[in-house]
Amino acid sequence: MDTSLAFALHAAALATPWLAGLAVAFANYGVFVLPVALVLLGWRRPELRRAVATGIIAGGVAFGLGLVLERVLSRPRPFVELAFEPLLPHAADSSFPSDHTLVGVALVGALAFARPRIGLWLLAWALLVGIARVVAGLHFATDIIGSALLALAIDALVWVVLRRAWH
Repeated sequence: MDTSLAFALHAAALATPWLAGLAVAFANYGVFVLPVALVLLGWRRPELRRAVATGIIAGGVAFGLGLVLERVLSRPRPFVELAFEPLLPHAADSSFPSDHTLVGVALVGALAFARPRIGLWLLAWALLVGIARVVAGLHFATDIIGSALLALAIDALVWVVLRRAWH
């Protein structure tokens, strides 16, 4: 599944210039919308402040865990394994985890727990960033799914620990 999906999405982007441009923009810069959204949303209500604090801590934990996992697992990136040119230049380091997805979902996952109406939109944005990285040839779909699930687990753990500290 991973191989055929990587080829199909990459070929679709190459055949559709606007899709390639959109994928590159999301893959490179989409994740930076998430911390800005947290700053804009996070200081209005106490439950939002807790969710933002949880997201920031979970994002830090996710970033550190991602650094460890990419060195331990060293899964080849699609453009390396399948021998095609990615839509944007990238090091041939480990494909899993997707740092953009792992940190992005970790930042907003707690907000999805606390305020689903807002949080699920931001979670969808974080997943779109991951999909764009698949389209760009930088990750396999399972890298994005695994990174998102790992980030949500980190969010849940940090939420439980902080909730005990706040009470």
